[in-house]
Amino acid sequence: MKQLLQNINKVEYIEPRYLLNVQLVKNDKVVLRYWRNFVEQPIDGLAQCEVTEAVDDGTRLRTVKLTFHSACPIVADDLRLAWRITTVTGEQYIIATTETPYPVALVQNSFPDEATDRSGYQVTVTWKTPLSLLRIMD
Repeated sequence: MKQLLQNINKVEYIEPRYLLNVQLVKNDKVVLRYWRNFVEQPIDGLAQCEVTEAVDDGTRLRTVKLTFHSACPIVADDLRLAWRITTVTGEQYIIATTETPYPVALVQNSFPDEATDRSGYQVTVTWKTPLSLLRIMD
């Protein structure tokens, strides 16, 4: 069985307003019509992404959750961002659209009491939407 995502090694972000003119294909694919200036967020190791489904009042909702560690803080003024992730095989996915609901990013800065514990920034991005993780089509 092929996994949906394998080894996310690149995480980038952009303000959702720059995703105008993105063409949504079905509920899980998008076409970027022109190049956009995403900002790369340096990550420590690999990132993790999970997609879960639930039914709420007869509506199917998906929760996309991206988690990664970084030694660098997110330099954006607003944590309401769109995220692009890239796997080691080159597949790319978008987490967000130009419309609400936007993904919510929570940043935790860790100062552990053990030298062997992981320190730095842990970022958790959560997006609850009727859509899903959006694969970027060439």
